[in-house]
Amino acid sequence: AMSKMKIVIVQCDAKGNVDMVDLKAKAKEHSHDLAAIMITYPSTHGVFEATIKEITKLIHDNGGQVYLDGANMNAQVGLCRPGDMGADVCHLNLHKTFAIPHGGGGPGMGPIGVKSQLAPFLPGHPTIKTGGETPFGTVSAGPWGSPSILPISYAYIEMLGAEGVRKSTQVAILAANYLRMKLKDAYPVL
Repeated sequence: AMSKMKIVIVQCDAKGNVDMVDLKAKAKEHSHDLAAIMITYPSTHGVFEATIKEITKLIHDNGGQVYLDGANMNAQVGLCRPGDMGADVCHLNLHKTFAIPHGGGGPGMGPIGVKSQLAPFLPGHPTIKTGGETPFGTVSAGPWGSPSILPISYAYIEMLGAEGVRKSTQVAILAANYLRMKLKDAYPVL
């Protein structure tokens, strides 16, 4: 783990949800030094955590921040917003969700959204004014990642429009559930 932090694994229940009993016990046990939870929503199992707001409240009540992994944002766009779930930080990789290949021919890229309490600490850059008032340093050599892939995502969003993006999300969820049902007898799925 970076910054001398300790990673504490939280168990899942039989249906792929965060085990709330385990999370509550670990949040209480580590409340004196709880920095954050990272949660993928929907999970890698394809589960939309019914207790997502309870999870974020629990972490906040114990002094931590909530990092929502936006890797599966293709199941959220146009339907919900990470900030409404209580996320303090959310990244959005443009692959899967906005029509570019994974990595786009280089490092992955996409926006990182933070709530106001974290904005002062956004990373800076030695040659270009970026970040917050008290940046913690530089994250990468180029402050804009791989900008040559952005026109692909921009065109995708422009061509679909708000309703088309929402419909794309709905079809992605429908397709995932269709495959789950087709595979359920041959392959263990949640």
